[in-house]
Amino acid sequence: MGQGQALPEGTLLKIVSTSIILAAAVLGILAVPAVQGDVANLFVPSFTEVQNDKGPVFRDGCLVLGNRVNSGPCVYGNPRSKKVVVVFGDSHALHWTPALLRIAETRDWRLIALLRANCTSALVDTDRICNRWRRNSLARMAELKPSLVILGTNTGRNVLVRDGRGRTLDRKASDQKLTAGMVSTAKRMLANGSKVTLIRDLFTAPFDPSGCVQQNPVNPSVCNFRAVRPNWLSFDYRAARRIRQVQVVDPLARICPGGTCQATSGRVLKFRDRAHLSATYVATLSGWLDRRLQKP
Repeated sequence: MGQGQALPEGTLLKIVSTSIILAAAVLGILAVPAVQGDVANLFVPSFTEVQNDKGPVFRDGCLVLGNRVNSGPCVYGNPRSKKVVVVFGDSHALHWTPALLRIAETRDWRLIALLRANCTSALVDTDRICNRWRRNSLARMAELKPSLVILGTNTGRNVLVRDGRGRTLDRKASDQKLTAGMVSTAKRMLANGSKVTLIRDLFTAPFDPSGCVQQNPVNPSVCNFRAVRPNWLSFDYRAARRIRQVQVVDPLARICPGGTCQATSGRVLKFRDRAHLSATYVATLSGWLDRRLQKP
């Protein structure tokens, strides 16, 4: 192109636009993938870790798995304290332990975790291994005579029991037995001289909330959902209402204010999967739970 020759139409605009884009790239202004990556990295636990964010009690092997029918010592807080507190149930009791560990330190408890995966705390016939573990745990509590027993259990559609012939019932047919079994568990604790608190079960989310945030890190509010907890999937609460001495702590309004569940709390991912809270999030609820739990 000769000196003084006019530029083709639009060339100057392209040169200016290209210069602006290059300058912006150098300054990091238009580095959208990097910005999104930085936002994603702000969340705790990380997206690669959240599904395994189950807390110290799980890492210590105190959620019994496989064919084991006895829990280990699983003692937390002050091992010499006379204020003995037991948390008893399945993984839906486990996910409250990060808060309970902090409370145990503050209140000078000897906290003992008696927990088994997929094994409700209701006194029912589920399977041979679970039944034996539950019996052994109840016997251990009869010896310990804890000042307080904190109950937690999954109440979802997958909690099924067997009838007198060993046949597995569907969820609706199981419900009456589950309610009666939870009443039996609470009455046994009270007969031992223990106070009893139920931390009411929550719900199953319609999708993986943390997975949704991973796909929408800049706008996690698109991962909000309505809390749905049908009454017929609340055998824990119905059982507790039958016994006046049982305290009920219902976390639903704290987790999902106004019935709307947010997938994050600030930069914390609240859910490790559709049915469990993350240990990182539950640890932030220790003060809230401490103000509600009865004294041993």
